[in-house]
Amino acid sequence: MFRGSDPEELPPPPAYSTIVDAVSVGIGSPETPQPRPPRRELPPVPSASVPLHSATAPPIPLLIPSLPPSPVTPAPRQATPPPPSARLPLLSPSPSYPGPSSYKIGEKMLPSPLVTIDQLKAHLTLLGAFKSLRTTVQTQSAEELILPPVVERMDVNKRWTWFVGLAVERFQRWVETARNVKEIPEWIEKELPPLDVLMVWHSYMLNPNWYREDLQRSPLLRILRDLGSRLLTAVILIGDIGSYVPSEERITSWQELTGTFFDPLASASCLSHRNLECPYCWKLNEAPLITGSDTGYLQNCFRIFCSRCSKSITKATLAISKFASKESHFLAGTSSRYQGLHVARRIKHSLLQNKVLFAYPMPSVIILNEMRTKLLERINGSLEILYQQITTAVAHVHRRHRICSAYIDDRPFSVELVSAVIRQGSFIDRIHNLGWLDSGHFEGAATESILIHAIVRYHAFLDLMTPSCTMLLVPTLDIDLAWHTHQMTGYAYGDDCVKFLGHLVDHNDKIESNYLADAFDKTCLAWERRFNIPYMHCGCPLPEYTSVGKSLSRMASKLSLSRTKSANPLSPPSHPGAFEATHPSDHNAIDVQTRRSIVAHENRLEMLKQRRERDAKKVEHGKMDSSTYRRGMSHDDAFLYPVSFNHPPVVTRTASSPAYGSPGTCAVGAGVCGSLGGYGGSCASCGSGGPSGYG
Repeated sequence: MFRGSDPEELPPPPAYSTIVDAVSVGIGSPETPQPRPPRRELPPVPSASVPLHSATAPPIPLLIPSLPPSPVTPAPRQATPPPPSARLPLLSPSPSYPGPSSYKIGEKMLPSPLVTIDQLKAHLTLLGAFKSLRTTVQTQSAEELILPPVVERMDVNKRWTWFVGLAVERFQRWVETARNVKEIPEWIEKELPPLDVLMVWHSYMLNPNWYREDLQRSPLLRILRDLGSRLLTAVILIGDIGSYVPSEERITSWQELTGTFFDPLASASCLSHRNLECPYCWKLNEAPLITGSDTGYLQNCFRIFCSRCSKSITKATLAISKFASKESHFLAGTSSRYQGLHVARRIKHSLLQNKVLFAYPMPSVIILNEMRTKLLERINGSLEILYQQITTAVAHVHRRHRICSAYIDDRPFSVELVSAVIRQGSFIDRIHNLGWLDSGHFEGAATESILIHAIVRYHAFLDLMTPSCTMLLVPTLDIDLAWHTHQMTGYAYGDDCVKFLGHLVDHNDKIESNYLADAFDKTCLAWERRFNIPYMHCGCPLPEYTSVGKSLSRMASKLSLSRTKSANPLSPPSHPGAFEATHPSDHNAIDVQTRRSIVAHENRLEMLKQRRERDAKKVEHGKMDSSTYRRGMSHDDAFLYPVSFNHPPVVTRTASSPAYGSPGTCAVGAGVCGSLGGYGGSCASCGSGGPSGYG
């Protein structure tokens, strides 16, 4: 372990690592839930129940007319949760693929898996509901959805971006008013939020490093820590979450506490403003979410003027105010994998002594409102000056990048959640294309064997992450599904990582496509060397053990590869879906248009062509199964169609948002191209990864 008193003397983590030490993420016992805040004034509440994402909403006088039924929304039904004693079964043996009797991660053996079939099925049900919700928003006419005039003129991708922006606003309002109820069926009945809010919560949890740190750092977010894996368990008990009908009591309480309708589509037709506190005089102001001049909160030129002091309020001034707030004793992005919260507190103390930011050294880590105002005036509301001072005070490049990226607006979340939700969309589309979101797809033992195989491969993926492994690992679709499901257990995911791997394994879904493709090739080679079986069975051409593979020899010797004559439990079951599921997980590999990346892309195209020619010769000489070759020719190769790198999507009439549903991927790793950091949090090599926001 590195020892040293100055946090900036710590050695930087390698470019492929995004792990957090157990000390830095551990927290104490949960606190007693806080009482609800005062209720908001609301219009009369209708008597009818509304499904979670139904397009049918009862009329509420003076605010919103009733909406016609959605053609893609399933008929509502009342779900009856099973009793609290219901237990989650473990893996059920399948005749075609029984699975192993135990699971090995490093030197530890597990008698049961970290994720179960029921959890995977519940997660798929949830993804199916998200897919249906997006389809409704994108395909129904503006007249049916009763959209604001400025939204009517948007294309389907911008419309979805706008809708997700509303969902993030509703998620924050829910967090501010949520409470924990001990019994899960009672929590479902009285506290379960709408589907769009669940969608944002889901994406938030798929950023486990940020999620865990935020829940530890912010008192407001500790309710999410208390809820733990409640989302996943609730979906298991409910069943079809997309057509679940909340009780009249829940509809009423939601509307009174959040000031929005329970039904997401009904809420979207009338949710137009949010309250903002002026960072200069602390006066509450009503800010429009979207305007025809692109100056709304969800747009790239957001600006309003305070009704009391007349000063300009922008995302920059809100971010600076958040940076100087008294919400925590340490800044976002500063928890250390080496020395825990001690380092985080030292970094904030160092910034408080910065004479550019403050006229005189601050004696405490808690900054009063007056000092926040003086900070804004001293740097003239400039985020650029703030980032420069963070760069000066924090020498650790990766930590500097994280701090800057967390302070982009006034939201309490360190993750830009609109982008996080949209990035998950292409993964949902990939799973949908496999047929996995179809109702009843995994009811039989033959198809269940695909999920069992996914769980087995996920544990092998974790085994490959043991401390001796120092490389970027990229999952396949089946492994990624199990990995996402594990992350949905909240704090339990981090605890499991610490227990079996010694650190929290982060989930990064913004990595430059060429760098990611190279990392995937290395993952394939490492997997085959360790487990004596190919990583992919989808037919995509595998890399050969060339100079790239030789670089893994040292790692392979540490991994102590054991080859046995018994059947390999990682061999896929006979069901064709098991082969397709081992395709690389493509959700949001990003395209950074630099000369280096363009050349790398062209080289990869040529390499894939050569691999295809190699495999064709193998088939001709009987060294490769022809069905495997044909299977690979039936789908696109991975990492060839990345999303163009931009700031997170904004709702604007003039600038287009990133295409939704384009392929990409996630990985265990850090920077976008492997080169961590640069001024303002952007990568010095490819320019990506900078502090994100709407404008």
